[in-house]
Amino acid sequence: MAQKKIKKVLIIGSNSFSAGSFINLLLKKKYRVFAISRSKLVLKKFLPFDSNDKNFSFTSLDINKDHKKIISYVKRLKPKYIVNYASQSMVGESWENPIDWYQTNSLGMIKLYNSIANTKLKLKLIHISTPEVYGNIEKITFENSSYNPTTPYAASRVTADHFLNLLFLQKKINYSLVRASNVYGEYQRLYRIIPKTIFSILNQKKLNLHGGGLSKRNFIHIDDVSTATLKIMTKGKSGEAYHVSGDTMVSIKNLVKKICNKMNFKFNNLVNKSKERKGKDKYYFLSSKKIKKELKWKQKISLDTGLDRCITWITKNKIYFKNSDLKYQHKK
Repeated sequence: MAQKKIKKVLIIGSNSFSAGSFINLLLKKKYRVFAISRSKLVLKKFLPFDSNDKNFSFTSLDINKDHKKIISYVKRLKPKYIVNYASQSMVGESWENPIDWYQTNSLGMIKLYNSIANTKLKLKLIHISTPEVYGNIEKITFENSSYNPTTPYAASRVTADHFLNLLFLQKKINYSLVRASNVYGEYQRLYRIIPKTIFSILNQKKLNLHGGGLSKRNFIHIDDVSTATLKIMTKGKSGEAYHVSGDTMVSIKNLVKKICNKMNFKFNNLVNKSKERKGKDKYYFLSSKKIKKELKWKQKISLDTGLDRCITWITKNKIYFKNSDLKYQHKK
């Protein structure tokens, strides 16, 4: 009997939180994973997978500085799938250095995707986008909703989404697009709201609540997003976008209160109200009806269960995070 061929997956932006979870899932499913990122392999405390796994390899490459090397790598590798998580990703900070965001998220992506299309390799490309492209929409948002970006970050992400559709129409590139609402879970960097809240409580530090925490989101655990991404990668329709979201809305204020209650800490002793971030969308609620119907995906981890897991993980690793900076550090 012929041995089953191991499918190769190239992960771009592999050191991100979301990519780490997806790599972990792929390795469990016995895929051969080739990972590239501009930075060195991140510390174990932010990686859920075993970097010594025989089916994993890592190369440090930057999509802005090493474009030719990346395309050469793609041609040699001939992966069945490419999943791209790379981006300049912080919303508020994009106002301070908008050119950096456009360089990576717009120009870098256009150059990368155009070159991949020109290789004429038979592969499928999965582009990880963002719900920020829709702006502030006070109703359920579907995949065909109009773009209305309100920050440099969001506007820079729209470009790649549009360009991929053009490549699909004109060059028949095989791609699907993923937009996941507020993703959280173990191994997330501490400057994000959920780990930041937990860390602040454990260390009795004040937490700034932008705009009083009135904006509303539907959070989803990263493990659910990864299972959805795998379904989209293997079964998603070409040229289609898919939303991946939680089933319930919660304000940031009530989210923090929920964590406080779980950790027996008084909300008023934790938070300081601060000015709202410029251009922050107050509301968005993605509908994941499409992926549920077409690909039979469903959310399995409730917000309560996910928060309990995050609290356990950060508490267990508290010593490793003792001197951690809770602020995002921008890299060009």
